[in-house]
Amino acid sequence: MSAAAPEDATEELVGVLRRWAALVSAGLTEEAAWRETARMLPDDDGHARHAARLRAERLAWDAAGDLSTGRDAPDVRGLRRDEHPPGDTHDASPDRSRRRWCPPWRTPPPDPGWVLVDAALEAGARAGAAPAVVVRRLAESLEADVDAARARRSAAAGPAATARLLQWLPLGGVGLAWLLGSSPWETVSTPFGAAVAAVGLLFWLAGRSWTRLLLRSAAREPASLTAPVVLDVLAALLGAGRSLPAALDDLARTLPGARGLRVTSALLLWGRGWDEAWAGIGEETVWAEAAARLRPLHRSGMAGARTLAESAAAARQQGRRADERAAEELAVRLVMPLGLCLLPAFVCWGVIPVVMALLEAGA
Repeated sequence: MSAAAPEDATEELVGVLRRWAALVSAGLTEEAAWRETARMLPDDDGHARHAARLRAERLAWDAAGDLSTGRDAPDVRGLRRDEHPPGDTHDASPDRSRRRWCPPWRTPPPDPGWVLVDAALEAGARAGAAPAVVVRRLAESLEADVDAARARRSAAAGPAATARLLQWLPLGGVGLAWLLGSSPWETVSTPFGAAVAAVGLLFWLAGRSWTRLLLRSAAREPASLTAPVVLDVLAALLGAGRSLPAALDDLARTLPGARGLRVTSALLLWGRGWDEAWAGIGEETVWAEAAARLRPLHRSGMAGARTLAESAAAARQQGRRADERAAEELAVRLVMPLGLCLLPAFVCWGVIPVVMALLEAGA
């Protein structure tokens, strides 16, 4: 899978969400909007079509209630294209009768993007927010994250490409020495030449390992949930009239991995201090950044929808600048393996053999 695959998937999700929000704003019900969105998607986008159809079926179950059997609506959160809601019979396609049992250890992980969509819609329903408003804000937030991820990759692409190219500099020295009349086999046939070649090999391997370590430490996997996205979802909930503690509680009840927010929201409602309320969950990077952004707004009483949206934009801008600084620092750090390892390897493999050949010719 290419490095851009997660960003492409998020971009496709953004397009689906924008289309669904437009249909709901035009007057369609949520179920009809999901079905229409699934029909409008191209055939090669089967994952998004399947996810949209599943959410339409979930809403149909919720509306019908299925009181005759007492069954609950299927949980479609995070289902992938090869999964179906338990007991689902709405689609009479012949594939339904040929479901394959998938062992738990081979079950594909939930799609984090669609899990976030379900959580935002459920939190918006608890807060009484318009679904189209919540989804549109979430789409804008995810799109901004995609732009930030691509900008981060572009900033690091130059130093990374230069480093990968310079890793082969010593081998270029071997070719240069051969063009100048120094045969590598004749060089290593002497004890001194073999020792020089071995030292060059050690320098080359050390330089490659050092360079790969620097590139690996500078690389950053795209996060499925970021602090700006959390702030944007909270802004949508606050725009519906929710208080900040209540909005945090809505997220805690709907977003997987955010159960600790219920304690935070309860402590804030009881009048406890901000640091005490966030002590249990603030250790994670996403929530620590979100808490740092929310703290001055909460203390000043300015935690409104507009201020949270501006804070999310400021967090993205700060992240962009940090990525640019990291790319510049990476370019500087890559000079160390070049000067201390790769250039000495080039000298051992490219310069010394030529000097040895000239000395032998002069003798």
